[in-house]
Amino acid sequence: MKARTAQINREAFVWCASAALAALLPLGLLLPFWVSVLLGSLAMIGTFAGWRGLRIPAWLRLLLTLSTAGLVLFAFGFRIGRDTGAGLLATMLALKLLETHQLRDARSLVSFSLFGLMAAFLQDQGPITLLLAVIATLIALAALMHVHQLELPDPTAMPVSRTQHLRAVLNLAALSIPLALVGFLLFPRLASPLWGLPNNSAARTGLSETMAPGDMTQLLSDDSPALRVQFFTPPPNPAQMFWRGPVLSQFDGRQWNLFRGLREIESGTLLEDGALVDYELTQEPTDRRLILSLDVAQAAPAGTDPGEIKLGWDRSLHSRKPLPQISQYRLRSAVQYRFEPELRATMRNWMLQLPRQTNPRTWIEVQQWRSDGLDDVAIIQRALNWFNREFFYTLAPRPLGQNSVDEFLFDSKEGYCEHYASAFTVMMRMAGIPARVVTGYQGGEYNPLGDYWLVRQSDAHAWSEVWIANRGWVRIDPTAAVAAERIRDGGRESSDSRDSAVTWWQSTLHVTDWMRRSWNDLVLGFNAAKQQQMLGWLGFTETGLSQMLIVLGIATLLALLATFVLLLRSQRRSRSALSLALDRFARRLRIAHPVGDTELQLAQRAAARYPADAKTIYSLIEPVLHIRYATLDKADTPAPAEERRVIRALRNFRVRQP
Repeated sequence: MKARTAQINREAFVWCASAALAALLPLGLLLPFWVSVLLGSLAMIGTFAGWRGLRIPAWLRLLLTLSTAGLVLFAFGFRIGRDTGAGLLATMLALKLLETHQLRDARSLVSFSLFGLMAAFLQDQGPITLLLAVIATLIALAALMHVHQLELPDPTAMPVSRTQHLRAVLNLAALSIPLALVGFLLFPRLASPLWGLPNNSAARTGLSETMAPGDMTQLLSDDSPALRVQFFTPPPNPAQMFWRGPVLSQFDGRQWNLFRGLREIESGTLLEDGALVDYELTQEPTDRRLILSLDVAQAAPAGTDPGEIKLGWDRSLHSRKPLPQISQYRLRSAVQYRFEPELRATMRNWMLQLPRQTNPRTWIEVQQWRSDGLDDVAIIQRALNWFNREFFYTLAPRPLGQNSVDEFLFDSKEGYCEHYASAFTVMMRMAGIPARVVTGYQGGEYNPLGDYWLVRQSDAHAWSEVWIANRGWVRIDPTAAVAAERIRDGGRESSDSRDSAVTWWQSTLHVTDWMRRSWNDLVLGFNAAKQQQMLGWLGFTETGLSQMLIVLGIATLLALLATFVLLLRSQRRSRSALSLALDRFARRLRIAHPVGDTELQLAQRAAARYPADAKTIYSLIEPVLHIRYATLDKADTPAPAEERRVIRALRNFRVRQP
């Protein structure tokens, strides 16, 4: 009990603080920037206080805990989820440094740091997170070893240098590799974890099932990946790459919403007017059920359970369960098509619904167009011409009120994709043309290193679909109608600028993203199908659960055997060269040399067995005794050359023939 409450010295605190700071780094990279700065500052204050031996009053620590926790909860909107939990855990880890003074505090801090690394993996499983977590784990193990040394009755009896600490930790990590590989490669893969995970407070893609003016502003400045696509047939032009997401058909006067009541209706007829595009789509975690596809998907992904993924009435794909992990699908889409050339009356009425009390100026304008005798196609063209003549594209439009369409069309006349898609769709419905809003992504960036296309969050886009007799649903992108000279700031969501020459920086980004994609395929994408494929390469063509468990058991035993061999080798290497030379000397003379034997006992046993060589044997062992026990004075410590000479003499000794 006394050891547990003993004070820690400065070096022990530095080890423990280093472990905590290293564990905070992968967590901090996943938190909002200002939260990471706040927690990093608190951690540095705690480290400085511990270094100087300062004691923070209990009332101040309580005040910092409550205020910081409140700020973190505010940052996540007071929602319960993995994001909020990770933020609070990082907060507690940073504040723990303010009260680390005793051995039990140090042990708790390091253990808590390891727990924080687990929370980081709940947020992200990328290679950067793994690398930072491995480094933090090694530092934490070294800190635990140092704390354990301080708990010995005489901590100075076993002086261990920093280099020895790190070498011992690396040996422990190496011993864990065989069993870790077996667990990763052969443990039966499940469709979902054995435990339930709470959803994140917000979907990671940023795509929502609602859309109102200003919703996409933050998303359009996010360059993180949304999906990667590899084509097995010639890819379409980037300008034709529309990645279909939620189809929004309910409008309340300002906001578009998903019409959930239509999700169970069977999809309309799709007539392909050209060759189908075959591709593999890898989608980043979303925590939603939406599966993106090239506009428009012919059918549900190949090789999936029909009950797991459904092709909706609007040709959007939905999973039965949320998608919190990287998911990969093989799809076929039609780029040239006629979709639902005959529209049912019920569906037509749904696609014309509008609240009557909103946007009155737009009603008057559109009715004037109809009174001019314009047909559906002419009305569509007049709206696009209007956008081309008078409207501006900007990522910083002025905010709009309840009658958002009226204010956009007649007052501000500026906005980006969601403003144009919303206003255009409303005008079409007012003109009696069935219409709806589609959100998703547009374009992509080709990565020649991996021969795939990368679609980023900043490629988020919104467009419209209108129904025209005998043609069915037709995609209209009203944002593209804005004249190029009327773009005030920011680029379009299209990929017109992607065709420029690849710069050095772009090449670096290509390499980085290719490495991330390879990591996704080899590690995060290692599912049950790939596990079965790997076992097939090893000769196991039919592997049920019982066979898998047998293979796992055999591989585990082999891994434990390999670990045991590595452990013996590490123990052998930890012994000095002189001890190994004495062991070989005893084996060559065929005499016992127990672990507890002294060098003098070894010499006596050898002399008794070979009396004719007794004098020579004692003369060999005498310098060994001098090297090990003669003096502790560094000035009299034998030189390495003398030890090598003794080892060589032991190796060359041979008994006389009887």
